[in-house]
Amino acid sequence: MSQHILVLHDGKPGHFSQAQGVARLLARGHRGDTQIRAIRARPKLKLLNRLLRLLAAMNQPWAQRLVSIAYRCDELPDIAPDIVVSFGGNVLALNVALSQHWRCRNVVIGNCYSLPANAVSANVTAFPTASASSAWQQCNVSSRVALCKTDAEQNTRAGSLLSEQAERPLWAMLVGGDGSGLRYQESDWHQLGQAMAAVATRHGIQWLLTTSRRSGQQAGEILGSYLDEQNCLSSIVYQGASSPNADAYLGAAERIFCTEDSLSMVSEAVAMHKPVIGLRPANSVIRGSHLRSLLYLQSQGLVERWAIADLELYQPSAFMPLRSYEQHLDSLYQRLQARLANTEPVEGEALPARPAMPEVAAR
Repeated sequence: MSQHILVLHDGKPGHFSQAQGVARLLARGHRGDTQIRAIRARPKLKLLNRLLRLLAAMNQPWAQRLVSIAYRCDELPDIAPDIVVSFGGNVLALNVALSQHWRCRNVVIGNCYSLPANAVSANVTAFPTASASSAWQQCNVSSRVALCKTDAEQNTRAGSLLSEQAERPLWAMLVGGDGSGLRYQESDWHQLGQAMAAVATRHGIQWLLTTSRRSGQQAGEILGSYLDEQNCLSSIVYQGASSPNADAYLGAAERIFCTEDSLSMVSEAVAMHKPVIGLRPANSVIRGSHLRSLLYLQSQGLVERWAIADLELYQPSAFMPLRSYEQHLDSLYQRLQARLANTEPVEGEALPARPAMPEVAAR
């Protein structure tokens, strides 16, 4: 039996990666064919997000129509999905409204804000909230690790050409930027560049370097000033949406270093089943679930955590996680499936089964 999953995202790479990761997780255990379709959507006015969530919670056809016309998005599928998956407050109301309209189950990753628990079939969060109501506790499925879009086998194939070209072992460096309590100064980029050059010389490796949207032009220029064809085989300096992705780097690298400002980036590295080293600048005040997630990954042996200032001293260690990333996914899949199996599809008011698509403005 074919299964159709709709992934809603607001265009932010991290949000898309985690939502796509949940969709792929749901697909991996399905006996039949699974079709996953990703759609980018954004409210026409972000200030309306709270009002749109209130409307979606009403579970009324007129409210669903109001929510749908408040969004700009890609064309919706011709076939109503079995499950709608989303991550991010910008698409939360649309997820709920479409699920009600289509009478299908839905999965929300992260914060559900003030929505009632009966608006969501399953809420995937890194850790359960002890203060949540009993209804939300039943709805919650804790992941412990952030899911992502990484396909390890596909990335390995993509990186095969780099591996063949390399005369030395390859290590990857994934660089982010300000966010999640981490703030980078010019001195941090100089320290990182110096450390990369020193580590390459000491351990006889070459780097695969990629910067991201949040890195900024200065970071790429400073890091590039310390690297040459001897210590860096390839680099991607972010130039906009047309910049290549780092999938081949993830596939070719024996070890993956990444800054800790993005859990999605860290998770994409962890999903490769390789040693991962998280890096933080001097100005780091990481709190809440972000810190809790990093500490959990560290406790499981999935991530080593280093300050950029100490990176020159890095020595490779054996990769021996207590529980692999795959084992975490297997556990999450079982619990998520159990939750969805015990949940009735969200009911719409006075609508025929599998109604036609609502009108949503083209993006």
